[in-house]
Amino acid sequence: MTKCSEVLNQIITWLKQGKPSADKLVDFPWEVDEKDNNTYVAIHPMFPIKIFIGCDEEIGVIRLQTILDVKTISLNNDERLVLYHKLLKLNASPLTKFILVGDEDLPAIAVDLSTKTLGKDEFNDALALLLATVNASIKLLGLEEVYSSKLFMELLNLVKKHIEEGWGREKLINYLIKNAKLKKEQAIEIVDSLLKGLEKAETGPYM
Repeated sequence: MTKCSEVLNQIITWLKQGKPSADKLVDFPWEVDEKDNNTYVAIHPMFPIKIFIGCDEEIGVIRLQTILDVKTISLNNDERLVLYHKLLKLNASPLTKFILVGDEDLPAIAVDLSTKTLGKDEFNDALALLLATVNASIKLLGLEEVYSSKLFMELLNLVKKHIEEGWGREKLINYLIKNAKLKKEQAIEIVDSLLKGLEKAETGPYM
């Protein structure tokens, strides 16, 4: 059986070595961080949705998973029934499935792939299908406005992370133009706003 670490290392290599001009999702330049043993978080600035990539050594399965920001534990029975019914209808899609995670019963979309046969094209198809299902779920649940703000905040967090890593203004602007496909004016506005806010935070109100 192929070891999880070997397959994960290959996946991370695919994702990190991507180029903005690529045609396939797997060949885009993803940002990947290790969460814990055999689990990584991948995110791309053009569609800043966190994708958890993990591996179960015992059964030899790679799982791609995205958690929806919907706390179903707080819903009453009728509301929960309606929501679950909507999501179960989407389960008709090949490969993807809905599960509940965490104490708040957050719906998550998962795709499971065998480590024995996993190739680059199959992984690319899984990425595309996962993102398509996330988009369909957001529309089905009427969360477009909520997720518009959420995804923008995720993009800002990516830029903030790179500011902390020491990236300069021009590099940040080019990153948003090339990787996030933003217009130059939008990129400049975002970067300058974040840098200005950081400068204010460093100097403090009495400086």
